[in-house]
Amino acid sequence: NGAMGNAKWTGVKLKDILAMAGTKPGSKEVRFNGLDTPPMAATPDFVKSLQYNHATNGEVMVAYEMNGEPLPLLNGYPLKLVVPGWYATYWVGMLNDIQVITDTFHGFWMKKAYLVPQDVVNGNETPDSLAAKMQPISKMDVRSIFVSPEPGNVITVGATSHVQGLAFDGGDGIMKVELSADTGKTWVPAKLDAELGKYSWRRWHY
Repeated sequence: NGAMGNAKWTGVKLKDILAMAGTKPGSKEVRFNGLDTPPMAATPDFVKSLQYNHATNGEVMVAYEMNGEPLPLLNGYPLKLVVPGWYATYWVGMLNDIQVITDTFHGFWMKKAYLVPQDVVNGNETPDSLAAKMQPISKMDVRSIFVSPEPGNVITVGATSHVQGLAFDGGDGIMKVELSADTGKTWVPAKLDAELGKYSWRRWHY
């Protein structure tokens, strides 16, 4: 659905790579760059960063396979940074440069772009009350999408129709999905398929 995907990644833990490189005490952040270059001279190079403790949590990885095969070119071949539970703006493709720094990285794509309102639930703000403080987008919010019936499908009046979709979040896990047909006045539970992993989509049916 759009830019969303659910894949199986194979790679090396970033913490193991950094340990082999011999990072030193005082490491604060890790920044990442890829082989791609800006389309225009005035466009800043796409460089992202993670806090050192996050980068070395054992889940962030450098992937070389997607769904059991070498990474496709459009998915970041030959190496891709995988940051489970975080939005893909951190998933630097064609990864070729990793630097450990002792200061806060102030690159354009961390301080000017991909920002969301701070201390606002799900980034929801109103046009007449814009958030004064912004922060880099990070962990994925809880969300769900309908996948069936699809737009344009004809549903027979009075007949039972199978509705299904996908729910996902930043790794806390989907415990239940509920649906409402009266604008939230009442809710009914959907049936959940088996969990495939805390970062994976959870399919639901009703």
